[in-house]
Parts: sequence; C-alpha cells; structure tokens
Amino acid sequence: MAALSYEILTDPVPLQTSGSDDAQTSVAGTVYIVVSNPTTDWVPWYQIEVVLPCGKEAGDLTDRPDMIKTGIEPYAVRFGDVPKDEWDAGTRTFTVSAALGGLFTPGDSMVLSLDGFPVSDKEGLVRLTVNEISGGDPGDGVRTHPLTLSLLKRAPKAPRNFRPEEALVDGGENLILVWDGPDTLTYTIEGPDGLSVPVPQRSGPDWRWSPGPDDAPLRDATYTLVATSPDGRQPGYFLTTTVAVRRPEFEAVTATQGLFAPRIEGTTDKGVIVLTEDGVEVLAADGEPGLVSAGKADVEGVTTRWVRGRDAAAGWIEFPAAGLNVFRGEGDRKWGTVAADKADLNGINTAWVQGRDAAAGWIEFPAAGVNVFRGEGDRQWGTVAADKADLNDLVTDRARVKDRLTLDGGLTVTDVLETQSGPSRLIVHGRLDAEGELSAAQNASIGGELSVNGELRASQSAEIAGAVVASDLTVRGKLRTNHEQFKLIVEGESLFREQANANGGLAVRNEHAGWLVHAKGEQVSIQGDLRVHGAFRSDS
Repeated sequence: MAALSYEILTDPVPLQTSGSDDAQTSVAGTVYIVVSNPTTDWVPWYQIEVVLPCGKEAGDLTDRPDMIKTGIEPYAVRFGDVPKDEWDAGTRTFTVSAALGGLFTPGDSMVLSLDGFPVSDKEGLVRLTVNEISGGDPGDGVRTHPLTLSLLKRAPKAPRNFRPEEALVDGGENLILVWDGPDTLTYTIEGPDGLSVPVPQRSGPDWRWSPGPDDAPLRDATYTLVATSPDGRQPGYFLTTTVAVRRPEFEAVTATQGLFAPRIEGTTDKGVIVLTEDGVEVLAADGEPGLVSAGKADVEGVTTRWVRGRDAAAGWIEFPAAGLNVFRGEGDRKWGTVAADKADLNGINTAWVQGRDAAAGWIEFPAAGVNVFRGEGDRQWGTVAADKADLNDLVTDRARVKDRLTLDGGLTVTDVLETQSGPSRLIVHGRLDAEGELSAAQNASIGGELSVNGELRASQSAEIAGAVVASDLTVRGKLRTNHEQFKLIVEGESLFREQANANGGLAVRNEHAGWLVHAKGEQVSIQGDLRVHGAFRSDS
C-alpha cells in the first residue's frame, strides 16, 4: 500500500457540470489533493504522479486539459529536496517530484491543486490515478504504489450563468439569452417592460430564449430569469443580465451638460453628421457630402465648391481659384445672369454687356478694344452717346459732329488733308473742292489747281503759282469775267505798269461811239481823231 495518505476536495462541492460548449463562460472547477504522513515515522518519497481522465464522457473531468493551472503548497522541508511540480497537457499528467528524495515528517502535509478548467457537461464519478514512488517499511526499498482517488460531478440544481450570447447588439437585432439549469424547474423571463414570458421546454443541451421580432431591444435592457419548482417545495431563483445596444434609440434626449459623440446618424433616413476637429461634416447615406436645409444660416464664413437654388432648374454659383462663375440651371455649364441694383467691383471680365432686355444695345470686348452694337438685328453698329470723350486715337468709317469739333493736337486725313503744329497750316493733298464759301483771312498759297464752284473771297493777297480757272471771276466790282461771252470786263481805269500783250487782238471801244482802236494781226485801225502828246515815230 502507499506510504502516504491522500484526500481529495473540490470547489464547488460537488463539481458542477458546465452545461455549455463555451469554455470561457463555463463555471471553472478546482480540485485539491492533500498528501500527508499519517505515521509516527519519517517517510522518504521521490515522485507523485496524478493522471486525469479528460474528455466529454461521464467519467471525464474536463475536455479542456489545456486550461488547467497546477500548483503546489509544499510541506516544511527539513531534510532533502524542495518539491517541484510539472503539468503535461498532452499526457494529462500532473507530476510532483523531489529528485534527490524528500522526507515527510510525522503529521506533515502537501497540497496539490488543479484549477481554472471547465468541468465536462455529463454527470458522473471521476477517478484520478495516482502513482507514488516512495520508501515504505524498513527493508522494502523504493517502490511504486498505485492508488485511485474519486470525485463526483453533478448537474447544477439551480440555474446559473444567465447571459446573452452577444453582450453588444444592434438595435432591433435578434437577441438570444442562454443559461445553465436543471430541467426540473419552470422558467420565465421578465423583460425591461415588466412583462413575464414563459420559456418552453428546451430541445438542446442549453437553455435558450429570444424575444419576438417586435420586442427586440432598441436600447440597453435588463432581463430577469425567474426559476421555480413546479411543486413549490424549492425557493425561487432570480438571475439578471443586461444587454447593451450598439446604437440605442430614444423618443427624446435632453442633455443639459452637452452631448458628446463622434457622429450622429438618422434612424429612418440614414443621413450622418460627423463631428470633426474643424466643426461638422454632413454626409448622405452613401457617404457622399449631404444636404443641409435651414430657413436661415448665420455663419462667419462658408467654404463650398458650389451654391445652387432650391430646385434642379435654379441657377448655381461655382467658386474656382480665379473668383466666381455663375451658371443657369438648364443645360450643362451654360453661363447665367447676375442681377443687382448696384455692383461695386475693381474689375469685370466679360465677353459682352447688354441692357435689361433683348432690344437694348450691347457692348462687345474684342482684343482691340470695345464694339458697340444696337439691340435689333445681327451685330449692327450702335451709337455711343457721351458728354465728353477723351481719346488718344479715333478710328472710324464715318464721323458726324452735331455742334463743334475742336482738335487740340491737329487733324490728319490720310493722303487727303492734314494740319501741322507751329504756324497754323492746313495742307491739302490733291484737289480742294469748296462747294460753299471759302474764306482765307491771310494769304492762300495753292501749289496746284484751285477749283471753286461758288465764290472765292480772299481778304488779303492771293498768290496763285499756277493757272486760275473760274467760270466767273469778280474782283471787288472792278474786274469780272463773263463765262458765256468769255469776256474780261474792267469797270474803271486800267493801268498796266509793264508791257501789255494782246496776242489775239486788241479792241478799244466807247460805250456810245462804238469801237475806237482795233488791232488785229499786223493792222491797227483807228476810228476818229488821233491825238499824240509827244513825238510820233513811224518806220515807213
């Protein structure tokens, strides 16, 4: 027989079967083995092995040997080695040894512990195999002494481990509550609304219950499991568990000290408000930027890519890097209209400007400057009306001055007419036709021909380098021509200070007596008296 004495204890007493496949939620069991020396002699020993039955059957201690934690509380060592322990989950063997031998003094004890394992789920008697290597009676030497230790595992008599399968669920999601308990009890579930719902008899290894689809929790909820015996001989049992809802729903929320959340999402319409470091971001259900509707917005600044009216036909404004683009609602990026009572701008860049209606004139801005068109027709030149125009250059097909034209810098008509600075001077290139009156306050010098259809009046001398051709010419009532008779008529006395040549003939007439002297060819005829004051000479 073994040289030492063995006693086995469990916590709880007896061990309770787990009743759940989830080892993390099962109740852990603990086994203590007390090894002692019941004799009055010193007992030498070397090793104690404890082999555990593992599996899912009634005689197995656990099906999770990997979760077993072993320990040792040694006796007071007076002689020999300090005991050491080792657990081998593969062979299911718990070994305690003293390599050089140990000594149990009379009455000494050592406690071996196995802890933290889930007890297998079938009721039954569990037998542990112990192999003791020790020295017995004098003269026996070192021997191996096998023995068996037994413990009992029972199903719980009261419900336990009442819990949700998922401790955190979505609002309205199907909830499953599970627990371990005997079939001899009657179970009901009290929900957060206070109503009790009976639990039907289980059909599997675990007790399970779920509320109806319309009763699934929308916010954190506490459920109570009530277990009673049908005959009323046992007291009732009450277990509670709380389920947390990931996105709880409330009829209303009043937060007097503030509401703290990274994002807010709608329940029916899934719009989202995200609270960012800079402020608020509004998103649609698909994650794209959403829409903010308000009767009035009072903000310090708005940063946006574009702004539009309330419907798809409304105009919209875009904000490129250069400034502002205004588009009409219809079509694809067609320029729109800006209406304002007054615009105070530093600059305007536009293709054209028109009055308030289609009949109004409009202004176009080509690269060369400004074009002014009338409202009717297709690009017909319009009229510019101004009190004063200050221009460096004027390029026009026609010009009409209603009142007065004043040119401070002079006038140039290409290849026709020009003025020059210095002494006032008008230069006419080519022919000058004056259909009305032409007045020259000083000398008029004409290098070419001067044709005057009307009157030509020179207040001072007129120096003509070429021929003077005039249909009729009158000089202050003293000299005139007769266009029809080709006559030169001198009214009054004629004085020739130099030689007078009449190549075509000379006639001297008296208004009443007729002709007096007539020279034609080489013959001179005199009619009337010839009076000579001075010498008279004749070559023949």
